[in-house]
Amino acid sequence: MISLSAEDLERFKGYNPTRYSCLLLKMQLNGDWIYLTDKDVPVTYAGATYIPGYITSKSIGDIEITSEPATNDVSVTLDARDGAFVSYFLQEGWMNGSATIYEQFADESGVILTLNIFQGLIDSRDLVPETQKIDVGIASVWADFEKQSGTKTNSGSQQRYYPSDTAFDHVARAQRKIYWGKPAPVTTTATTTSGASGSGIFANPNSEL
Repeated sequence: MISLSAEDLERFKGYNPTRYSCLLLKMQLNGDWIYLTDKDVPVTYAGATYIPGYITSKSIGDIEITSEPATNDVSVTLDARDGAFVSYFLQEGWMNGSATIYEQFADESGVILTLNIFQGLIDSRDLVPETQKIDVGIASVWADFEKQSGTKTNSGSQQRYYPSDTAFDHVARAQRKIYWGKPAPVTTTATTTSGASGSGIFANPNSEL
């Protein structure tokens, strides 16, 4: 729950001709933290200085703020004319880098409120030489999973790296429930194989036949 003083609440909700907002983007690329803002001057927040000139108010895709967890993606377009980000995205360490987007509200008296409006992991990038831009895809933390750089959840992409893997061809027919992050129910018909951990996180294939 966000707590504001009566004065700040009036600055935020009441008539305030000097009020404005700006976006702050924090990304981790190959171990380095990058801080960017769509404002035309540097912005300091939580001990970091966010640099202008690489994103605009139109660089970040629409973000819907709700009370429910969302698994949507957000696209971010970076200006790459000076080549500052090209080397980061040509290396392998960009995949699954952390990314957070804030919206900061302020007026002539200073900052009123800074909201975390999206948090996720970088899962795609497209370098566009014609426009000197880099399109970055950020997946919500609720859709977090580790994957090899460049792969997507479809057969064509998976088989680029694992030609004999046809798992995604059969996903639609999968019926047996998988218990993520908690023990699965154990029945008396379950069998045990040598070397099994016995944790029960994944149900034994024989237990539900």
